[in-house]
Amino acid sequence: MQMPQTLKLSLIGVLTTLLIACGFQLRDSADVPESIQTLYMQGINIRDGFGLQLKRTLNRNGIEVLSEYQEDAALMSFTTNRLQRRVLSVGVQTAKVSEYELILDVVFDLSDADQNKLIENERFESRRDYQFDPQSVLGRDAEEELLRSEMYDQISQAILRRLSALD
Repeated sequence: MQMPQTLKLSLIGVLTTLLIACGFQLRDSADVPESIQTLYMQGINIRDGFGLQLKRTLNRNGIEVLSEYQEDAALMSFTTNRLQRRVLSVGVQTAKVSEYELILDVVFDLSDADQNKLIENERFESRRDYQFDPQSVLGRDAEEELLRSEMYDQISQAILRRLSALD
């Protein structure tokens, strides 16, 4: 049984109206103040790991991240950037690790080019846990790397949202 053409168009129109009415919109570039459009990050390596992910996130949203400090740039200073792996559980029969937890802890300050503190001691934390199987060490390493990448992205997005909230 086929739907008449007018019913299909009406259904599409109603669904589109509902989607727009709920407030859904595609993610756009973040709206950050002009004073932090150019910034330098210290206390973090912007060529690897979390620092690289944060740099890419900021660049995609119109924020230029400098590789060397300039006086007319905002300064994002990381006081903590720690990734830990801790044992969550140990097998009863084997007395070997069966589950790990990854914890990414980041704390930073942000000052504009005039040295005015915009953000002070802002902390973000992300946690993931995973099962450890000693029989598949390669799989475990790949899973841990994927979880790290997800954590880096989550914290980067949270920092971007925080920067967008500045007046």
